[in-house]
Amino acid sequence: MQNKNEVNVFFASDSRYLPYLAVAVASLAEHASDNYIYNIRILTTGFSEQAQEKLADSTKRDNIRISVHDIRDKIEHIKEELSLRLRDYYSESIYYRMFIPSMFPELSRAVYVDSDVIFNDDIAKLYCTDIGTDLLGAVSDESVISEPVFANYVKRHIGLVSEYEYFNSGVLLMNLDGMRAAKIEEKFLHILCKYNFNTIAPDQDYLNFLCRGRVRYLDTGWNKHAIDGRVISPDQLHIMHFNMFNKPWHYKNVQNEELFWHYAKQTQFYAELLSGMEAYTDAEREADAKGAEKLLLAAREIFERGESIADIIIGGYFEMIGLREDT
Repeated sequence: MQNKNEVNVFFASDSRYLPYLAVAVASLAEHASDNYIYNIRILTTGFSEQAQEKLADSTKRDNIRISVHDIRDKIEHIKEELSLRLRDYYSESIYYRMFIPSMFPELSRAVYVDSDVIFNDDIAKLYCTDIGTDLLGAVSDESVISEPVFANYVKRHIGLVSEYEYFNSGVLLMNLDGMRAAKIEEKFLHILCKYNFNTIAPDQDYLNFLCRGRVRYLDTGWNKHAIDGRVISPDQLHIMHFNMFNKPWHYKNVQNEELFWHYAKQTQFYAELLSGMEAYTDAEREADAKGAEKLLLAAREIFERGESIADIIIGGYFEMIGLREDT
């Protein structure tokens, strides 16, 4: 039975992303309320004990509990399918959020957050948001809204009516009971293993397709991206998400970078993060720029080829193969 005074927050990470995760945890802790117990659960394929100790050092709050959950047994039989369509800037950890409903059947809701974020407000406010019978609470993806190529892609490939319907999966309020009843994980595994569609954002595209029509759209401030020229006032900023290539540990003059470095100083990784910034090469920056170009090119190619998840997985498809939603 889930305690109503507990807030369950999930991250997915590997050892490579540990420094950024530690900064995120430090920022979460600073804004945590004394009225809740915060269960921070890390989904991973393995952290060393030393890594766990460094992560725990990011917060000294008595009401914050950090646990690490090894997901290797859960994904071992589908590792080939998970990695088949990954691009060079993704790892299979992007899929881990899909397994939260089945791995934690005792929980009715959860918040999932990417590791490249800074909390500027109490995450309990999001966790306690009422989304009714919707499966997810999420924020429309700013990158898609601002780029016509991506907008065409999500409407054609995923079957959304508007680009504003396409959400970013880096911050999710998850109705776990609803997702289990809707068999989201089973449907995901079926279309992954049978079709493994070409996508630009694998987990995100699948979630947008499977949950379309059952998403509660949240204020931008709950998943604000570091996009130049798109700013919001500090009182509206709840979570800053340094997604894509806008990383303050690689680049200077990133929107709200001062928040990241404020919390970085509170971790054991501050010196390492500074060194990483200085060591980031022009070749790596050039690769980042090419990575952004490749995303656009991939979206355009998929759109122009007429590939569409929505055309293949038509209405009634899942009922036909025995994945009828529980009522």
